[in-house]
Amino acid sequence: MMDQESQTQLEVQPVNNPSEAETEIEILRKSDAFSSMGVIRDYIFRNFEGIFILLILVSVSLINYFIYSKVAFLNFYFLPIMIAGYFLGKKTAVLGAFFATLMIWVFVLADKENYLVQTGEFDLYFNLIVWGGFLILSAWGVGSLSERFRSELKNNKKLQNDLSKEKALLKISNQELNKHTDQLEMQVAERTQELERSHRTIETLKTKVEDTLFSVMDGNVARMMIEGKLRTEKRRISVLFSDLKDFTSYSDTHPPEQVVDELNTYLNKMEESIIKYFGHIDKYMGDGIMVEFGAPINYQMHSLMAVLAALNMQSCLKELNTNWEMRIGIATGPSVIGLFGSKRKSYSCIGDTANLASRLENICDPGGVFIDEETYSDVKPYILAAQVNNFAGQRSSDEVLEKKIKRLETDLAETPDNIDNLNALGNAYFEMKAASAAIDCFQKVLKLDPDNTKARLGFADANLKKEEFEKIAIKGKKDRMAVYRVIGLIDNALNRSKIPEIFYDKYSEFAAKINIPDEVILPIESIDGRIGHGKMVATLAYAMADVMELSLEEKENLLIAAFLHDVGNAIIPSELLDNNRKLTPAEYEIFKKHPSESCRLIKQMGYQSESLLEIVASHHERWNGSGYPNGLKGEEIPIGGRILAVADTFDAMTSKRLYAETWEYKSAIREIEKETKTGLYDPRCLEVLKELFAI
Repeated sequence: MMDQESQTQLEVQPVNNPSEAETEIEILRKSDAFSSMGVIRDYIFRNFEGIFILLILVSVSLINYFIYSKVAFLNFYFLPIMIAGYFLGKKTAVLGAFFATLMIWVFVLADKENYLVQTGEFDLYFNLIVWGGFLILSAWGVGSLSERFRSELKNNKKLQNDLSKEKALLKISNQELNKHTDQLEMQVAERTQELERSHRTIETLKTKVEDTLFSVMDGNVARMMIEGKLRTEKRRISVLFSDLKDFTSYSDTHPPEQVVDELNTYLNKMEESIIKYFGHIDKYMGDGIMVEFGAPINYQMHSLMAVLAALNMQSCLKELNTNWEMRIGIATGPSVIGLFGSKRKSYSCIGDTANLASRLENICDPGGVFIDEETYSDVKPYILAAQVNNFAGQRSSDEVLEKKIKRLETDLAETPDNIDNLNALGNAYFEMKAASAAIDCFQKVLKLDPDNTKARLGFADANLKKEEFEKIAIKGKKDRMAVYRVIGLIDNALNRSKIPEIFYDKYSEFAAKINIPDEVILPIESIDGRIGHGKMVATLAYAMADVMELSLEEKENLLIAAFLHDVGNAIIPSELLDNNRKLTPAEYEIFKKHPSESCRLIKQMGYQSESLLEIVASHHERWNGSGYPNGLKGEEIPIGGRILAVADTFDAMTSKRLYAETWEYKSAIREIEKETKTGLYDPRCLEVLKELFAI
């Protein structure tokens, strides 16, 4: 009822635009046509196999009924059967081939005469059987291949679909991952900023702690304490005590601010000298200073460093132009070192060695340096020292004896074999309690006159009193001890096993051309005991350059370069410098950096000459190219570098070192000659060295 009403309403609705009505009718017609075709198409698809079989049967019937040459037309059936096998599959193609063959047999049996063309009946049947078999086989083969192809195609499509799905999932995952990455990067950036802020805070606190520690204790102690490397142990070290004579009375008679200001100036200069020679300032005791050498860093040549520091301290005090006089005592021996204290800790040492150093400082002459016998034994190859006699030097009779000794020494210089004067001088030394000097005089007399009674008695008395006169009673020590007064450094150039007279007489004046203070290089040379190495190498290199007729500028550059060439050794750890073991590859790489470090430090001193710096940088290059740092070879090496290499090697071999015995100069030159033949040194430089030493 509702449909009729709706239809009526539609029919009675006015049409405002005739073209719109026509369009709607046309659309309805097309939709009806399409719907009819869809039904037919669906029916064909659902019954395609049957329709195909029917078409095969109809085709066979029509061909066999209307076509005259029926046998010749049999090959036509391969075409639809193969097409069917490709598009419809194995089953349909085989059915079509079977029914086609069956229909042909029906027609042949029904109308045999139309198929017998120039053949017999047997040939006809045989051909039909073969033909039908190949037709069915073709249908089966093409259908099988088609089905396999379609299966592979289906699988490929499935794989493509799966791949598309995976790609879609991957895209979604990438989007999520990118989103998460962005968030993670933001979180990492925020966390990094937090860590950087924390790191800056920690570094600031660490700097404050280090600054605080460095201001109250030695930098090495503070650093080792922070790194947990500081140990309490018993070790052989050298201890130095110093103080100013009569400083207490000075401080009582001057304003406190003046005393503090002048004392700080004095302590600042002393601190520079001590640190320069790697000493650890234990404590300040008013005007007194206590220092350890060989701790916390275990320098093997600590005795030498302590004595050199003491000499430098006395020299610096003179530069202050004050009326103060300093006393220094140094002792060497085993001590317990480590951190002492509970809440407030300090790095210090305790033991007899520290006590002895303090006692030596108490008895030391103002302006002098007193050392014990163990220290003297260590530094004897490098330091001039005289044994201290057992008297205070304040007796009024001593002045008379000193004048008498000087007069007798003058007379003996003119008549060295005068027995009376020798006996008189021996007795004067004995009265001065210089037993060793007295013994020397009496021995000379006995060589000239073995039966001289005065000399025999004097010799016996001097030997009996030698320990009493020359060894000093130290408070806290049971036995008397030998004490030595430091005089200065030994000049290596005076060593005739190292430098022959012919070279010294002709070229020693070249050392005076060096206008650089020894203190620039002495601290580095003290690490392994090669005192005077820079000066000797500079003198020798300058002499070689003079013989080779280099220009004045080249010789002067070589002189400075040779004197300062090892200043860069400051970057090499002490344990690598003061031993002779084979270096590891990593240690050797550190060692190879010292020429460039020397160049850097020399530049800081104000020397900018490129030729001078090239000499320093190349003094470890070798003639055959096996050297460092650049592997230069032959004439590529600057002439100054080649000269310095030979001079440096010669002095290293003939110098006293902690880890090596000295070579006599002729033996050293022969060894350098062997190495030159292997390609290490310039042969011309070797010949010049031999010429200088008249070899």
